Amino acid sequence: MAFLPSLLLGVIAAVAAEPTLLVQPYVQPGPQGTLGATDEVKVIWIAEPTNATFTLEYAPKGLPPAAAKIVRTEFEFTPPPAKALTPAEKPQQYVRFVASLPGLTPNTEYTYVLRSGGKVLAERTARARKTPDQPTRLLLVGDLADGKTGQNTIAYRIAQEKPDALVALGDIVYPSGRSFHYFKHYWPTYVNVAEASEKTGAPLMATIPFYAVLGNHDAYVGKLSPTLTDAFAAYYFFTAPQNGPGEGAWTTQLPKSEEGAKLRRLAGATYPALDFYSFDYGPAHVVVLSNASTGKGDDPKVATWVEQDLKASKQPWKIVCLHAPPFQITTSHYGDQRSRKLAPVFEAQGVDVVFAGHVHNYQRSKPLKFSPNAAIVPVKPEDPKEAAKAEPSGAPKIPPSYVNGAFTIDEAYDATGQTRPKGVIYIVAGGGGAKLYTGTVEKNLAKLPNGGKDNYAPFNAKLYDAQHSFAVLDLTPKRFELRAVNAKGEEIDRFTLQK
Repeated sequence: MAFLPSLLLGVIAAVAAEPTLLVQPYVQPGPQGTLGATDEVKVIWIAEPTNATFTLEYAPKGLPPAAAKIVRTEFEFTPPPAKALTPAEKPQQYVRFVASLPGLTPNTEYTYVLRSGGKVLAERTARARKTPDQPTRLLLVGDLADGKTGQNTIAYRIAQEKPDALVALGDIVYPSGRSFHYFKHYWPTYVNVAEASEKTGAPLMATIPFYAVLGNHDAYVGKLSPTLTDAFAAYYFFTAPQNGPGEGAWTTQLPKSEEGAKLRRLAGATYPALDFYSFDYGPAHVVVLSNASTGKGDDPKVATWVEQDLKASKQPWKIVCLHAPPFQITTSHYGDQRSRKLAPVFEAQGVDVVFAGHVHNYQRSKPLKFSPNAAIVPVKPEDPKEAAKAEPSGAPKIPPSYVNGAFTIDEAYDATGQTRPKGVIYIVAGGGGAKLYTGTVEKNLAKLPNGGKDNYAPFNAKLYDAQHSFAVLDLTPKRFELRAVNAKGEEIDRFTLQK
């Protein structure tokens, strides 16, 4: 493949010394949710402060090489007060580069080459989005990077599955979603890795787009303030289709301060696009919801947008991805139920499966329908010591929000034989690397409001909390097959849906 070094598009500064890349190039989704005749992706990399020239050239299959348009943004954050940190942090200074790669032919490979001063810094081959008729493999996993070795093993196992795309189901980096934490805990596992291994992780993002879902550790725990100026960093490092309901009470709330204005300027269209969006990939239509941030994810306008978005899609399979699961049986986070109010919308608009993270294990529900009561059940404040036990990460909890209602459970569905369920299946795939959660509410129903009446039902079909894990989803227009895989590469669950 002959690339054209003479092309001058994408030149952003005068030639200087060879730059130092802090984060190697990685692929992100473009601004369109619906796949048209062509696709667009973004390629992002991060460098130390530099005036060096960068070019990024890419060659879609069957077309001559093209030079990408590059946007440069400078970042500078002061560290929190030293007395609050051990050890003290240094100021952060870096430059983010975002290259736009339009005109990609669906289902085909493309190669991108990053150069500076005529030297090749990176060359990667990736694949544009697939059309609905093509077999597609999606990977879904949440609660990823807390700096422990378990996340590297999971990244390696994910690489072995060779997914077309990955949905990160929230709590992308711990403990509080700051830019500092990405450099410390995230980039070393998923991008800045030469080769995949169980000890070091895998360079997944170099060729596989990650679709980000915001979790409480991304957009709730660490709030923007004069002492945490680099919070909410997901908006700086991920991109998303720009087809959501726009900014409102439902999106992550920014302070009306210098810090809030700075985030808006640095994030650009990614705020608030990252909170709510949808996209097509192969035969799937995926709706992404923010339900664990400082916004009101259960706002009626969200329900309206979800209904309209799902109704408009003609894709064979409809999937919803959010962070806090509406239905799960682990003690930790059991009360985070506000999104149960969306269950009738999911059912009416033909949603097949809802994926969540937040709870650090794997769970699969039986197919179910749920008719929620109008009101959220008030809950008295928890004893701080008991709350700390229930939240192993030590982070502040989302206030409990019990939503009662009537359950209808499809007991006839058996995952391999009767594969046309009557209801929605709810999956928890929060085993991406953070400390695992154990213990179920079944033995603690007395602690729930009214003993769990109208709130708990025996809807669980599978619970796995022995090792970290993730979900692998293989799709054709007629078949939906999910496998759950643990850190050893062993299959721990499998089920099938058919149209």
